[in-house]
Amino acid sequence: MNDVQIRVIILEDGQHLDNVVRKCEKGWIIRFVRGCSLLGKDVTVKTSLTGDSPLQWSDGHDHLSVHCQVECKTAGSFQYNFCVDGGAIPSGSGYFLVMPQLTVNGSALPLDAVSCQTHLVKLLGSLPDWESRLRVAKECGYNMLHLTPIHRLGVSNSSYSIMDHHNLNDTLHSTEKEATFEDVKSLVDKLEKEWNMLTVQDVVWNHAAKNAPWLLEHPECAYNCFNSPHLRPAYVVDRVYHYFGKEVAAGKWEHRGISPVVENVHQTNAIEYIMRTEVLPKIRLHEFFQTTAETAVSKFTQMVAEIGPPTSNSPKEESKKLKFDGNPEWTRFGMRLDLDLAVKLFNKRIEDVDDEEERQKACIEEFTLHLEKLQEEGAAYAWEICLNGLHAVMGGILYERVQDHGPKKGLVDEENPLTTDYFLHLEPESDSWEEDEKLAYDPEKSKMLMAFNGWVMSGNALDNFALPTSEVYLRRELVCWGDSVKLNYGEKPEDASYLWEYMKTYTQKCASMFHGLRIDNAHSTPIHLAEFMLREARRVREDIYVFAELFTGSEQLDNLFVNRLGISSLIREAQSAHDSHEQGRLVYRYGGDCVGAMLQKHSRLAAPAIAHGLFLDQSHDNPSPIQKRTIYDMLPTCAMVSMANCAVGSTRGYDELVRHAIHVVTEKRPYAKWGEQTTERTGIVTARRRLNDLHVWLALNGYSQVFVDQMNEDVVGITRHNPQTHDTVILVARTAFDWGKVHRWTPDLKHFPFGGHLEEVIFEMEFLQLTDQWNEENNQILTGLAGYVINMREHLQPEKARMCKVHGRENGYIELCDFPSGAVIAFKVRMSGDAVDAVKELRNLISGGNEQINKELTSALENTTLQNFNRLLFHCEAEEQAEIGEDAYDIPKFGKFVYCGLQGLKPILDKIRINNDLGHPLCQNLRDGLWLPEYIVKRTAQFEELAQLEREEQARSETVKMRSGSGKTNCVKQHGQGIGRKDERRVSQVLKKVFEPLKDAPYYLRPAYFEALFAYIYRHVKAVLLGKMNPELRDYSSLVRRLTIATVSFMGYIPGADLAPLSDSAVLTDKHPSSLSAGLPHFSTGIWRNWGRDTFIALPGCLLATRRWGDARLARRNFNPLENRSFIQQ
Repeated sequence: MNDVQIRVIILEDGQHLDNVVRKCEKGWIIRFVRGCSLLGKDVTVKTSLTGDSPLQWSDGHDHLSVHCQVECKTAGSFQYNFCVDGGAIPSGSGYFLVMPQLTVNGSALPLDAVSCQTHLVKLLGSLPDWESRLRVAKECGYNMLHLTPIHRLGVSNSSYSIMDHHNLNDTLHSTEKEATFEDVKSLVDKLEKEWNMLTVQDVVWNHAAKNAPWLLEHPECAYNCFNSPHLRPAYVVDRVYHYFGKEVAAGKWEHRGISPVVENVHQTNAIEYIMRTEVLPKIRLHEFFQTTAETAVSKFTQMVAEIGPPTSNSPKEESKKLKFDGNPEWTRFGMRLDLDLAVKLFNKRIEDVDDEEERQKACIEEFTLHLEKLQEEGAAYAWEICLNGLHAVMGGILYERVQDHGPKKGLVDEENPLTTDYFLHLEPESDSWEEDEKLAYDPEKSKMLMAFNGWVMSGNALDNFALPTSEVYLRRELVCWGDSVKLNYGEKPEDASYLWEYMKTYTQKCASMFHGLRIDNAHSTPIHLAEFMLREARRVREDIYVFAELFTGSEQLDNLFVNRLGISSLIREAQSAHDSHEQGRLVYRYGGDCVGAMLQKHSRLAAPAIAHGLFLDQSHDNPSPIQKRTIYDMLPTCAMVSMANCAVGSTRGYDELVRHAIHVVTEKRPYAKWGEQTTERTGIVTARRRLNDLHVWLALNGYSQVFVDQMNEDVVGITRHNPQTHDTVILVARTAFDWGKVHRWTPDLKHFPFGGHLEEVIFEMEFLQLTDQWNEENNQILTGLAGYVINMREHLQPEKARMCKVHGRENGYIELCDFPSGAVIAFKVRMSGDAVDAVKELRNLISGGNEQINKELTSALENTTLQNFNRLLFHCEAEEQAEIGEDAYDIPKFGKFVYCGLQGLKPILDKIRINNDLGHPLCQNLRDGLWLPEYIVKRTAQFEELAQLEREEQARSETVKMRSGSGKTNCVKQHGQGIGRKDERRVSQVLKKVFEPLKDAPYYLRPAYFEALFAYIYRHVKAVLLGKMNPELRDYSSLVRRLTIATVSFMGYIPGADLAPLSDSAVLTDKHPSSLSAGLPHFSTGIWRNWGRDTFIALPGCLLATRRWGDARLARRNFNPLENRSFIQQ
């Protein structure tokens, strides 16, 4: 049971941590304890893992010593919440994420060992051809295939625009046989069994192809102008842009400088001017934000006449409250106005007007003026919307047709319209947008005016941009996918029962076939819908692998999605890095613990974590690095990604050096087949295989720690370290982010050291160009550049390597000597002999396996008095100087310890361990030398009782000398224990033995092993000390135990702080009597230590509560002479 991992969550009143990720594995325990704000309160804890029944609290003496817990038996994300004192509303909440356990043919595949490649299904051809095309991934060493949807695609042929979620895409069928889902499942099973590959697939929940037949039958499944009337003005604006684009395509505006081929800024400036000054004003958009003034004034006049003068007036400023109250049907001049409120505000008594008709006229005039103001505000707001939308439209036109990084579409035609339609329009084209506007109010035809989906740049991922609260469609802020309709799920299954059931069936089918799901467009998918669908998927496959790409722009929001959906991995992209330094930072951030990380306890706080990463060198949405960087960067970047301690991946085409991104919509050429167009000599296929093998091997063999060294602006070294064996793999890559940095010569670098024995050069890879000219594109099959090869040499002895010179195989250094752009080299280093033995002994000590040391330490502590525990654990600097004349240990760039004893280190080391803060000055001090453990041993040896053995051995030696000289034996009188036995050890000697192996441990491991040794020592000290004071305390809470130990800090012997002389009959357990400090550090020595009032205040808690009766009696007697003379201070 000691090996069970326990993660502790501290509950605090009012703390909702829904955006904090806490990861755990199946079989772990999640333990809940009360925080300070919940002490003394009745707390009921529930989790979604355990259902409606509250967790049971354990038995204990107080609220701090009890806990409740749950075992993580099922993969997924689970919410916890708690209520206080019988309340119904949760006072706090959060999540814990149980990671899935992937297996391949029954063997575990850790998430960090995943190596995934993306394929567009439509380019794989018919199902019988899949194996020959997918074999490229197998030969490249990938162990996971990511497929885009296998379902029937829509009219655009986009890989993510599905028209039928319940049938396979036509490309899977062959002339001989129509493929079935069972055929796909059989192939997936075969790939796992024969190739050891898992298969995952995208799921698309938030949109469907615009030609999906089921949408025509169930238009309520979309946002349309019938069920979402707020979209009607946006539809009108959309048709205006649509018709203007048709006019440009027809050449109607050529006389104004706008030809059908839009390709320069002069044309776009003309478009902007004409739209702003001529086209947009004709929409009269302001009419949707106004009311019919004449009707409103007429009704107001009538109501005022009927009601007559009021008895009192409303305050003057109250009139400002009258505003338009929405436009339910979004008709022109359809804004509502609360005339009852208007009458209350504007039907006033007017003191200087006696005639009722004049009074009413004045009230009507004031109301009319206010109404005119509201009309003007509506008009201004509408024009601001027009300009905002025009700005967005012009940005899209510039990108698509003018800017160098855009597609430069050129000719405006039906296939490449000037602007993308925001709405599906199935009716025949009319002559004008005015005619189309009528369709938006037709009870039947308006149902078919469906809003397309897309994404909003910098938008809040939790906001549904199709709801009435959003103006995204009206302001043209949507990056629209004109082939896919946004689906309308409502808030619950009952709101769109057909759609929820349709997608539930689809999701369960996908989960039954594939090992994992990628949530397409996760940030725009309604989160409550995704939660429901993933629950259904996990009913089918418990350990399903769920991953997604989020564009929220906020790590907190990302975490919320991870928690609520149970996302196993978030997609991260190496191409987001602008240079090698940033790319190295990403490897470190997503790549595991730092090298030399602290040894963590089995039971510890559930610390916040970053979401697990699926780190890609290129995603299928990214441009090729050949376009964005250079071809020479492809090998070093994929090598750097492969060294990350997380799931990694790429997209088909990268390894074959396809020169451009393979477009999910427009690409029609099939992938190359293995052995025909693609072989092991193609592109970087051979290198990728070796790098993937290394990535998997590192994960399976526990190389979980990472260090990234930026050697210069282009060269990056990445270390993977095994925290158990302390073996190391070092990879060095020379990147080439732009052509100005591509060089054949070796950069001027410092030789880099390694600690241990250099076992081999795992491989050295060079990216070579064979020809100066790039080959022509293959118009039939997707193939890459053929003029480049990888020169790779593997498993080399250091002297056989070409790219480096090794100076000393044992704790030596490496000089890169032939390392051009695009080169990669890797080394394997194992720990040397002395260090191996030292680490073995250290681990044996830490685990409690050294029975001899355990016995010696326990024995030494058992023979130690409480006064000496005060010395061992505490002593502020003033006390230390008073007794042995020494200062507290001083750490450069940090300062002195609060206590000279072990307790001075304890809180610092705890914080370092919890945060893995290897950059702390204390860690650097340990890496620089062993002064701190030497200080602990030396300091302990200076106290007589703690180092008695050395003095006893000296005494024996002197006794032997006296006996041999005179024939008589002089007995050396010692206070307390007397001369010890030969097998007895004192604390200082045992501590010296405990720290002894540390001297041979590698310097970078000293902080971790010192902390672990210290924890081992402190654990024994605490156990013995509590046993001496009150054995029952071991069952109390950690706070009670800590407070008990803290009392020891005040009671000790300090020279010069004695009070009254003791009588001869007094019995002491120590050589000198202890005194109770009035406060540390200011009242620690001299006459100030025994400050009467404070002494007696502290006496009950420090001595009586801890059952130190003798010390309490002694402290009381010390003041007898003074008490008799009324001399007790204060």
